[in-house]
Amino acid sequence: MNVPVLTSRIDSVTVYRQGALVCRSAILLAAQPVPPQVKVLGLPLSLEDGSVRVRVEGEGGELPVAVDLRVALDLAVPDPALPPPDDAELKQARREVRSLADRRAHLEAQRARIERLQVFERPANKRGHSPLPSPTTARLSLIEFQQQQLAAIDVQLQQLHGEQRQAEERREHLETRRQAASKARQAKPHELRKAALISLRAHDVPTTPVRVILEYMVPGARWAPAYAVSLSRDMARATVAVRAVVAQDTGEDWTGVRLTLATADAQRWVELPEMQALRIGRRQPPPQRRGWRAPPAGAAELYADYDRFLAGAGPPRRKPTPEPAPSDEWVDREIDTLAADMPSAVTQSGMVSPQQRQLLSQLQQLEQARNQPTPPGGPRLEAKVGAPARPTAPPMRSAPPPPAPPPPPTPAAPQAMTFAAAQRKGGGFGGALADAGGALAGLFGGSEGGGGGAPRGGLARLEPEPEHEAAPEQLAYGDLRMPGPEASRRGVLTLSHRRERYLEMLWVREVTREIDVVSLIDGAVARAQQAGARGLPPRHRFAESWFGFDYVYAAETPIDIPSDGDYHSVPLLKQQAPIQLGYVVVPRESTDVYRFVKLKNPLDAPLLPGPADIYVGGDYLLSADLKVAPPRGEVQIGLGVEQAIKVSRNTHYREEAAGLMGGSLSLRHDIEIEVANRSARPVEVEVQERLPSLREREDEIQIDVGAVEPAWAPFEPEHYELQGGHRWRVQVPAGQQKKLSATYVVRISAKKELVGGNRRE
Repeated sequence: MNVPVLTSRIDSVTVYRQGALVCRSAILLAAQPVPPQVKVLGLPLSLEDGSVRVRVEGEGGELPVAVDLRVALDLAVPDPALPPPDDAELKQARREVRSLADRRAHLEAQRARIERLQVFERPANKRGHSPLPSPTTARLSLIEFQQQQLAAIDVQLQQLHGEQRQAEERREHLETRRQAASKARQAKPHELRKAALISLRAHDVPTTPVRVILEYMVPGARWAPAYAVSLSRDMARATVAVRAVVAQDTGEDWTGVRLTLATADAQRWVELPEMQALRIGRRQPPPQRRGWRAPPAGAAELYADYDRFLAGAGPPRRKPTPEPAPSDEWVDREIDTLAADMPSAVTQSGMVSPQQRQLLSQLQQLEQARNQPTPPGGPRLEAKVGAPARPTAPPMRSAPPPPAPPPPPTPAAPQAMTFAAAQRKGGGFGGALADAGGALAGLFGGSEGGGGGAPRGGLARLEPEPEHEAAPEQLAYGDLRMPGPEASRRGVLTLSHRRERYLEMLWVREVTREIDVVSLIDGAVARAQQAGARGLPPRHRFAESWFGFDYVYAAETPIDIPSDGDYHSVPLLKQQAPIQLGYVVVPRESTDVYRFVKLKNPLDAPLLPGPADIYVGGDYLLSADLKVAPPRGEVQIGLGVEQAIKVSRNTHYREEAAGLMGGSLSLRHDIEIEVANRSARPVEVEVQERLPSLREREDEIQIDVGAVEPAWAPFEPEHYELQGGHRWRVQVPAGQQKKLSATYVVRISAKKELVGGNRRE
């Protein structure tokens, strides 16, 4: 069937702490019948199959409904907007480098052979004979030839070395340019992509265009916040621009998308709370929880027509491997379990209930199975007929052949009367249970033999059915497959391997290439997860939750993020923010006056830690590390030293004897600070000062604070601990000065002195 292809584009992307949710949209035209099935091609191989979702949106009338969604593999569709898959210029540059390397190797080998040429010595003459003539001319010619050839080869090697260096530089330049470009290039003819097969159901022809929305998760995308703060020249207002660096290597470019950044995890396992029931009475065991259900009885009847056809006219079918007959222990256990259910099947009026008749029939079959062994290769008897089978083994092992039809049930009216009488006689549940055992013994045993009755004194002790711990692969319902009728395990769900599932995707599209699809998809996922592996830019930090709360930051304009695995800086939003300019100086440590601004966060989300570029009047000033600012809170940003404000600090020290007999010393310290404002506007300067502090058990030392002009206030920083801190906040008009003074006295014994000297300034 020719399935129409919908042209789709990426509308929006939400990047989480790690991973991203991509939203694609396709259009179904109006006034045209809705096809029963459509496909969307060009999806990346790295997407998570279980995360694909589809919905239909539109206006007016009854919209089509997406009833099924399958992920398949398909050949990549050419996109004229993408660059070619192979860069011919780069291939030519690489070929030229290899060619020059081969020529250079050939010349170097030729030079080595010529260097090995040598002039042999004249052979020794025989005794009594004259010396042999020496070919001087030939030797000179050989030496001259060798020197000429070596000189010519050296010239060629030198020229070739320059050409090779230029070719390598050109190749490196092209490779760098290609790495800087997007990896989402034109697909090759043999490359695979994932596709979505969407089944639609519509009753009416849509009168307006309908949008088909497709969402899926891709791994590896990361992001980190950054900021740019622009201050006006008069320091009266500021503009906060929130930026981010984003990296992704999914194999598809995000071009013109609505970008949203979130601090939350894309996927997180959360246990839902359960309300426990409060009951008054006898303690009951908790209900058993299972992740699977046993296959229903009679599943083999689905293949009855198939077997009948093959038995009549079709080719002989390979018989499944016979299973051994049930053991006596298994039959006894099933009889005890069924018998435990008998009292609950008795009706209040003493009549036979359908459930009781069914249980009696099953007990009769089990007793016959124990007394009459099944011949080798015979059919296996089901545990129950007409009721859900009890799981005696984990599912997905083997499917039993069709069970034999059960014998007609015996009249159960006398038994119902027996149960009713026993209920009246025994006076409750225990009596009915004990007499039910005798009734079962009479039914299956008796004086003529047969055995198998319940022991005297009642049935076996009731035990809860053991819960089967399902393996994780047994709970992967999407990976289970039903074998065909020819398979020996027909009628039982089996777990399929990854390669088989991906080959099914290929078979859906009638593509029968022998490709290692598992390695291909694993490689795409590994590349996507390595996005940003080169590391964040300096001073950046990955986005994270703030005190357990997660926030989102939406971009105001469409964003382009290429698929190259590197971090790209993108703008998110820009808002005006009120600021307050301030100055602070610690003259005890330095006379430099530092300028800062208190910036109010204009967002309903916090400003996360990250670097901030500060601009004043459009000129770059510095880069600072922004701390966390709560929503609508304040953050302080330092702007460096203010040269227009000068501060000087002078101290005076005087030591005096004190006390009645001069037994103590008074160490008097006078501090004088002068603040000069040489700017064209009034400023408020915070001057911080620190007095000596006493440690515990220093009772012999006393510190008295004298006159302070103007008055100061205690200073306790928020981010570090400081003892003895005080500060002035003074207003200094433009072009004027302000003087500050403080006095304190340290009193100690005259026989002692302070460690490090009595003078503290």
